[in-house]
Amino acid sequence: MMKQIMTMLMALLTAACNAQENENKSITKNKMTVSWHFKNDRIHFEMAAPTSGWVTIGFNTKTGISGAYLLMGNVVKDKVNLVEYYTKSPGNYDPISKFGVNPQVENIEGKEQFRKTTIRFSLPTTSISKYQKDLSEGMKYYMIMAYSQEDDFQHHSIMRTSVNVKL
Repeated sequence: MMKQIMTMLMALLTAACNAQENENKSITKNKMTVSWHFKNDRIHFEMAAPTSGWVTIGFNTKTGISGAYLLMGNVVKDKVNLVEYYTKSPGNYDPISKFGVNPQVENIEGKEQFRKTTIRFSLPTTSISKYQKDLSEGMKYYMIMAYSQEDDFQHHSIMRTSVNVKL
């Protein structure tokens, strides 16, 4: 009897931990929504905006875009493109691969439908370079949210904002 009770308690504890690990958080601002959850040492994101152009999120420890780690994506002819960028200054950002860093983004999928772009992806919670950010649960950042009417990543945004988040 005691063995059965212990087994049930362990099952309940495991279920509670899994439920907590997969808890979705989200934020919506200026018609853009970003959702995330943690699973297996990775953070999984979904970003969606009312556009047929690119969408991006970024993370910085201070206000402004200088020094931010950006994840910019688009969908062109049903192909999803997602690039990790490091921002030197407003309008001056380079793919992290330019600095000899291998991109860490995985599980990339998305769609563009009815003038809405949605992109999903995951990243490790621990960064491997100074051009990225640790994205562990509980970390606080200014999250940059932006989108454009164009797919060209060099094209200016029609919406850009930042919000305080706790991952």
